Amino acid sequence: MIRRRIAILTLSVGSGHVRAAEMIDRALAEGGEDVEIQILDAIGLAHPWFVWAYVQTYWWMLRHAPGFWRRLFERRQRKRHRATAPEWFFRWGCAPVLKRLKQFAPRLVVVTEIGAAEIAALGKREGYFSAPILAVQTDFQTEPPWVQPEIDIYCVASDEAKSQLISWGVSPNRLLLCGIPIDPAFGLPFDRNELLQALGLDPRRPVVLVMGGGMGPMPMDEIVQSLELCGLPLQVVAVAGHDQALRSRLDALRGKLALDIHPFGWSDRIPEFMAAAGLLITKPGGVTSAEALTAGLPMVLTHPIPGPEERHSKYLEGLGVAVRADDSRQIPQLVHSLLGDPDRLKEMGRRGRDIARPDAAHAVAQVGRAMLDRGTYIDLLATAHARPGESAYLM
Repeated sequence: MIRRRIAILTLSVGSGHVRAAEMIDRALAEGGEDVEIQILDAIGLAHPWFVWAYVQTYWWMLRHAPGFWRRLFERRQRKRHRATAPEWFFRWGCAPVLKRLKQFAPRLVVVTEIGAAEIAALGKREGYFSAPILAVQTDFQTEPPWVQPEIDIYCVASDEAKSQLISWGVSPNRLLLCGIPIDPAFGLPFDRNELLQALGLDPRRPVVLVMGGGMGPMPMDEIVQSLELCGLPLQVVAVAGHDQALRSRLDALRGKLALDIHPFGWSDRIPEFMAAAGLLITKPGGVTSAEALTAGLPMVLTHPIPGPEERHSKYLEGLGVAVRADDSRQIPQLVHSLLGDPDRLKEMGRRGRDIARPDAAHAVAQVGRAMLDRGTYIDLLATAHARPGESAYLM
């Protein structure tokens, strides 16, 4: 059997892009043994000076000059800039990435991050590969640099993103509404009582999940401490991810507050944590938000990355699935208000499940396989994403 090669190109400026790539990888692999898939993280392959200039400066701005980053982002949106960096910068800085793509000789290239989309478009334009490109967006809003003539099909997360791309010149026939690729486990019907027992949580006390996302300044330990002001017998599950210093600070809080704190580092049990919790406090990252929607978990959104995540906050609040905390000091009152209104929480959860797309990764995989089977000139039907009971239609 000849195995067809698929490259999934990402750029790990945040954990969500990588998680989406992994879910697409899994969904494509489940379709059969006729494909060979490689996930390529440009950060791990590019020259160190590129990583420093493109990624580290971005992180520095988020932490020390967020207002400056916001102005850059808004200007890019307003002026409709079609690049996050000059073409020469990608050509030289990502030469090892382009070389790897050429050596792998993929039949399809999937991209899950905006910079990765620019790298792939450059690679195709300059002859490193000739395969079609499938762009998979992991945010509910989009940005002009996604618009690259070399991209064949876009899988978007919302009607808003679709409308934005159309306004910037992308043909509607190249757009499919698939949702954000997440682990389908977030949609599983867990037995909550059994789950609480397995996690060592008391079913008589409310559970609040606190997550900080993969990047950006969110003072999780300060937020956890502030929850004592709620005056409720909370159980707080706090996930620090790979931030070991934060995990240590959370561990140090145990026994010092009138809260039952359960700190975790990186964990693959996030679907269980979300199923057990009654409320999530988090940054409004696209993947984390999509996971919470699928779990039917209401959100308190705080400390967004200036620009894109601020728009996410407004979008999710407008859908009635989240509330925004513009300042950490607002969080205790918001948590107290929401946990004291079970009917509102139930309605927020219902709305989240109604708009969730737990099968987004498999929808993207179907689109990818269709592109493999039919090449660039394909007539993609929305059966690639249709929910049960929906008829197929061209997006």
